[in-house]
Amino acid sequence: MKLDFSREGQATNFDLTGRLDGAPLVTKGKVLQRGDGGIDVALQSFEAAPRRIGLKLAKPATIGVANGVATLDGLTIQAGRGSVAVSGKAGETLDLSLRLDALPAALVNNFAAGLDADGTIAGTVTVKGKATAPVVNYALDWKGAVTSQTRGAGIGGLDINAKGEFANNQVRLDTVLSGAGGLSFRGGGTVGIGGSTPLGLKFNGKVPFGLLQGQLSGQGFVLTGNADVDVSIGGTAAAPSVTGSITAGGARLVDVRRNLAVENLNIRVTMNGRQAVIETVSGKLASGGQLSASGTVGIDPASGFPVDVAIKLGDITYVDGTLVTANVTGDLTLKGPVAALALGGKVHINKANITIPQKLPASLSEIDIKHRNAPAAVRRMTADVQREQGASGAARGIALDLTIESPGQLFVRGRGINAEMGGNLTVTGTSLAPVVSGGFELKRGRMEILARRLEFTSAHIGFAGGLVPTVDLVASSSAGTTEITVTVAGLASNPTVTFASSPSLPQDEILSQLIFNRSMSNLSAVQIAQLAAAASQLAGGNSTGLLDSLRSKLGVDDLDITTDAEGRAAVSAGKYLNDRTYLELKQDPETNGAKAVINLDVGRGLKLRGEAGSAGNAGAGIFYEKEY
Repeated sequence: MKLDFSREGQATNFDLTGRLDGAPLVTKGKVLQRGDGGIDVALQSFEAAPRRIGLKLAKPATIGVANGVATLDGLTIQAGRGSVAVSGKAGETLDLSLRLDALPAALVNNFAAGLDADGTIAGTVTVKGKATAPVVNYALDWKGAVTSQTRGAGIGGLDINAKGEFANNQVRLDTVLSGAGGLSFRGGGTVGIGGSTPLGLKFNGKVPFGLLQGQLSGQGFVLTGNADVDVSIGGTAAAPSVTGSITAGGARLVDVRRNLAVENLNIRVTMNGRQAVIETVSGKLASGGQLSASGTVGIDPASGFPVDVAIKLGDITYVDGTLVTANVTGDLTLKGPVAALALGGKVHINKANITIPQKLPASLSEIDIKHRNAPAAVRRMTADVQREQGASGAARGIALDLTIESPGQLFVRGRGINAEMGGNLTVTGTSLAPVVSGGFELKRGRMEILARRLEFTSAHIGFAGGLVPTVDLVASSSAGTTEITVTVAGLASNPTVTFASSPSLPQDEILSQLIFNRSMSNLSAVQIAQLAAAASQLAGGNSTGLLDSLRSKLGVDDLDITTDAEGRAAVSAGKYLNDRTYLELKQDPETNGAKAVINLDVGRGLKLRGEAGSAGNAGAGIFYEKEY
């Protein structure tokens, strides 16, 4: 900072220069001695840019000081695209008025670190009475209101209208808040300043659940609907007492990760000052069944927010969309302080189907995307997300003590497998690291490969820490003097099928003995193709060593098994006759007919193609191909 003074007649000029918040600070003016003993401070210019918000004196202004009273007349500071104008007198008695016009809320950030406020504020403020006991009246509108807290919760800009008074160490306020999605909230009351800070506030309105989406989406939840809120806050700032109710009807909750949707969700929660009483939370699952909960949650911060909630699962049908369909009932409890919750209870599986996929989906590679030269706002948001993820990663999760029982009717089906299981599981540990013990054992079951039926001799279903079950199914049979064992093991989403025999034989030879009771060397090309179709079915459409062996036995360059939209399998085989000629034989799954396709590569991207079918149909074409 640099302050220069100079004398000019009866006036003293001053010139203050320096830097404030990394930007230039300039103030110029003069001090004049008046004949009545007072002085006039004539401000000629003022410029600064705290938080990169440009401030400057709109026009020259004079502040008169006499007998301990300062008089301001239209002192106007432009701030960005807004302004604040101050007029009136200040001394032992105050009579000031401030008019705000589109004033950037970010100016408050200079006095409240971490608030990160944004938006614009307009309105009026008057200050009257004695300086030792002022009376302040305000009427303000904050448009596009945003703070770090609302931004972190994923809440967009709000419109806040506030008016009230500060007098006798008490703030009286009346606030109306509105925002996107139908947010409409109104409240007011009194807040004491000093002492125990007594509270007397009441709020009511409609709050859309969309305001919570920023926090819920990270957990894979989507909640739609509105809550009607009617609460009163009494007590003191150190020990508030909250009473009232929160109700919602017709809401919808979707758990994207677990493929669950709760429709017509009804909620009623009342607060009695010590705890929130969950009178009812109920809804119907889109897949079938009823979900309900009731209990209490402490709202005293000193108590750790204790939770005691009972959850009832009523004939719920769960469909994960790929592997599992189950109908369950159960009674669960959620207890403990909110920082150390424990989920316990029993779930009864009435009926379930675990379907081994007939064909595995194509896998997708992860794409590494980096945002280069990201704006400061994006970098701040990324840092906030990483902090939240780090905090959640360090959390201990919810403690588990669950029993899952299934006396029967738990079926494993797909790829020729049909088995019924039963048993019990115990889930302990935490939601972040569950420990599963027990499993489901075989009641009865069989496996069919090309109309050959094998009875399962043992089977077990368990879980290896994830939600996808693991299977271990064993079937035995004999072909002449050869004892054959077929094992299906691994994740239910992609199990591995292996063949073993006594005496020991290659995999393709075992399959040949099992299906046709003869050696591979005695099979026809059609029978080998049938074995290839069976091997592809067992492998879920993937290429395997067994399928490659069968391709080699057929003497072709390509052997493919495809499935149409209706699940009908077809075999195709191809072979290069020379470097330019490729012959392909295809089966039509709809007519069971066949056709031959010949491709002749003329060169330079030009190809001739002809085909003829067993039904007498034929076709030909000329094609041009070019890679870019």
